[in-house]
Order: sequence, then C-alpha cells, then structure tokens
Amino acid sequence: MSNEYPVHADAKLATPLPIASPSSVGFSAERLKRIDPAMQAEIDAGHYAGISVMVARHGKLVKSGFYGYQTLEGREPLREDAIYRIASMTKPIIAVAMLLLYEEGKWQLDDPVTKFIPEFADLQVLQDGKLVPLDRPMTMRHLMASSAGFAFGPAFGSTNLKVDEMYAKADLWSGTNDDIIPKLAKLPLESQPGTEFRYGLQQEVQSAILRRISGEQLDTLLERRIFAPLGMKDTGFDVAPDQRDRIAPRYALDQNLKLILAPDQSPFPAVAGTPPGVKPKYLLAIAGLYSTTQDYMRFAQMLGNRGTLDGVRILSPNSVKLMTSNLLPLGVPMHFLQPFEGIGYGMNVGIVLDPSRASFNGGANGAGTFYWGGVHGTWFWVDPTYDIVVVGMLQQQDGGNPMTGRPYPVPDVAGISRAITYGALVDPAL
Repeated sequence: MSNEYPVHADAKLATPLPIASPSSVGFSAERLKRIDPAMQAEIDAGHYAGISVMVARHGKLVKSGFYGYQTLEGREPLREDAIYRIASMTKPIIAVAMLLLYEEGKWQLDDPVTKFIPEFADLQVLQDGKLVPLDRPMTMRHLMASSAGFAFGPAFGSTNLKVDEMYAKADLWSGTNDDIIPKLAKLPLESQPGTEFRYGLQQEVQSAILRRISGEQLDTLLERRIFAPLGMKDTGFDVAPDQRDRIAPRYALDQNLKLILAPDQSPFPAVAGTPPGVKPKYLLAIAGLYSTTQDYMRFAQMLGNRGTLDGVRILSPNSVKLMTSNLLPLGVPMHFLQPFEGIGYGMNVGIVLDPSRASFNGGANGAGTFYWGGVHGTWFWVDPTYDIVVVGMLQQQDGGNPMTGRPYPVPDVAGISRAITYGALVDPAL
C-alpha cells in the first residue's frame, strides 16, 4: 500500500508538512516511485513485516509510502498512523532538550560534568586492571559527544570486558531515573574522557542534568518544550490505552530467516517486560520513546529548518549548527564494531563529513547530512546541502544494525531509501 500522500479516513491524523509534487522541488516523480517496488519487494521476500517512508524537500512532503502489514498474524495493511518504538531516535530529541537549556545559559560545553552531577567527583578509570584517576575533567563537551568514558558492551565497541561485566551487574535500569546516578558513580569508566567514542549511557547522564536544571521530570519537560509546540501528538514514553492497537508489533528473524513475533515487546531491552504502551518506571533517555512517522518528520523538519516549524521556533539556527557539527576530539573516530571513516558525531547525531568515504551512511547525500536511527529499524536523516529530510520506520529486532556496521542478514532498507531518493533528485538546484 502506498500513495503520494494517503487519504486519511481519520481526521485527527494530520499531514505532517505541506504537500508538493516531486517535480516542483527537483525530483523525478517516476524515479522517486522506485521506493514503492523496492520496499514492497522486501515485504514480499518476508524480510520485514511493515515499512513506512516519508521524503520531504524544501519543507514539503513529496513521498509518503506505507508497505506491508500492521501485524503478520492478521495481515491487515500497515496503519498510516502506526506507532513505533523509536529506540535510539530518542537521543536527538534529548539533544534538543539539552540545547534549550544551553540557550538559556544554564550550561557550557567546557563545564565539568561534576558541576551538575557532584556524585561523579571520585570517578576513576579501570586501566590495565587497575583503577586510575581521571587525567582530565569530564566535560559537557565529552558528554554531548559520547566520549565521556562510559562503556555499553562489546556490540557498541567496548573493549574493556571487565567494565562491561561490572555495568551489567550494577542493575542500572531497576528503580527510577533518580537511582541510576548513584549506581554510575560507583562504577569505573572504560576510558579517559575525550579519548574514545563510546555509544551508550551518555544520554542517561544528560537526562539527569536536564531534570536537575529544569526541576521537571523528563516526560513533562519534553512534552512542554518540544512535543506540544511541534504538534507531535503521538510521541511520548507511553501510549494511551485506547490507542495501543496502533503500536506495530516488533518481529524478529529466526535462524531460518523467517519472521516471528519478538518475545520482548517493550520499548527497549533495558526495560524488558514492560507491556507495549505502558510507561516504564524508568524513562529511558537512550531509547524510550514511542512516535509515528508523521510526528518524527515534524521534528526532523524543524531541525532541517534550522530550529523552526510552522512559525514555532524551538532552537536558534546557531544551536542547530552546534548540534550538527562534529564535536569529537581530533583523532577520535566514531566507533562501533570498527572505526567509521568520513563520519563525525555531534550532539546525539552522526554527521556525514565526507559522503564518498562515509561508513554505512554515505553515498550521494550531501556533506553535513546528519542522521540517526533506532535498533528496531527506524531511521532519519536531514541533508542541509540538498534540503532533504527522510524518515522511515519499521519494527524488527536488530533491524537498525546496518547503520552502525553490525551484521544483519537481510537488505538494509534505510540504505535502499537513500540510494533511490538521491537517484530521483534530477534537478538539485531547483
């Protein structure tokens, strides 16, 4: 099922952006329609249950496709208003919240993290089996660029297995958001601050700082400062009981590459066992939000517009520029299973520095493209060179692995959508 834009039977489901014909903004309509058979082919092959993709240029929606099924069991078409667990696509939203406070003068890039988290005053690094003191202060710059020194397991590039084991035993996710900082304060860092990119826990510390500076809980802050102003009505840490049938189930590939219902339907494994749509006791800043393709398109387009949408300004243009600039120290590459080439990291987003050399996320897109995705298969990118925004969503265990170079046995639909989108841009100057 796909349309240039769907006709909505439900009047509450608004179009996320003004609609334009592809040709009016430089796309070949015929070439852009290649997304339809490409996505449908992956559904027909049994690789995915349902996929949604939206493409915008110059702030106008030119493609909106919904492919496959809401549930494999019922075989009903994928809902246009399906709700997805967006996992790590929560992280860019946390960065925007941090920048809201930055714009108010509440923190600076070179502030020590201990200014806000004094419990970290005695942090040490486990190095060659010995605890050693920090050789430099952990700063907000380190924290925002995921180079603060926290580990998050071998799949994300950690090499200090002893630290990983200690983190696993610390039971970080039990309790509430107020409980994680005392636990982290007792654990060693994997590396000295500013010396290694390590994906993982930084956003939980950002969340604690957000709550301490603002005096608000994370869900209340995000709703008041971001979701409500942008009209993101279906984004949050829970889903109303009468709307939970809109949540797309998460599937997994078995050893025969057959789709089966994933045993855990929580927002993220850290809160495993939480029923779909129910607000967990711990609100995960790293990966806890639900959203829709429409809602996230509005968020991404706000960033593409340098901080504003529909007359509502969330951030200043300079703040968006800071968020989407490479903040990693010289000589420190972005790193998962292997170091990335041609990619930097800003505030909770990856940055394509050299599209022709970029690991896993490059190609014909423009330099400065910023992006992220979720482990369950959601993705987005914003290309300021060509003024393109793309959002895609699906729900599949480890479906987001290809973005990070981790293995996945079926084709990467995010990469397919990128190749087709830029292959359809026949008049970039328009």
